[in-house]
Amino acid sequence: MRASYLWSVHDFRAYGDFAGWSTNGKLACPCGYGCQGFQFRHGRKACWFDCHRRFLPIDHPFRMQANAFRRNTIVLEEQPRRLTGQEVEDHLQKFVDDTPNYGKLQNWTFVSCFRQLPYFSKLKLPHNIDLMHNEQNVCEAIWNTCFDIADKTKDNVKARLDQADICVRPSLERGQESRLSSDDIAQDRGGSRPFGETRQLLVGTLLLFI
Repeated sequence: MRASYLWSVHDFRAYGDFAGWSTNGKLACPCGYGCQGFQFRHGRKACWFDCHRRFLPIDHPFRMQANAFRRNTIVLEEQPRRLTGQEVEDHLQKFVDDTPNYGKLQNWTFVSCFRQLPYFSKLKLPHNIDLMHNEQNVCEAIWNTCFDIADKTKDNVKARLDQADICVRPSLERGQESRLSSDDIAQDRGGSRPFGETRQLLVGTLLLFI
């Protein structure tokens, strides 16, 4: 009897353990060093908001909407080319010990034991993300934020300031027109949010997870 490795299935955090590519920081996206992640100025979290438009058809109307996603931004570049298994292998061997460029040009942490298999670089999908766990995490975060669940909501002063930096959403900015204030966060986390604002907040919340 013989066995062969086809692929692994796991959540996103375990992807780093299997692939050897860290899932922390701006380069955490599996698309690798070609991703366009950035860091929130106030919340300091890594974000990939609006990176999806480059994967749309080149004539898609979303590409030319300057303020529907990130502020004053249109997208003209095409989606990145999918690297071959051998190109990924070459990149790994080149950068895995390049500590000064870790988190800047590459996110390799180690050489996976699976790469000892002679056919590993020929596999099209050696690692797969378990969709169920990711859907659960995202949906729970959106639910907790929209319904203002105490100690679980992502809605805070830093989130409002960050969305004001990168988006044009005046009704969601921190100020007199918003329900949120520093006093709300410190003293009134158990309060409820009107349903109309809940629906409106849903759109702004998505930028934290896309």
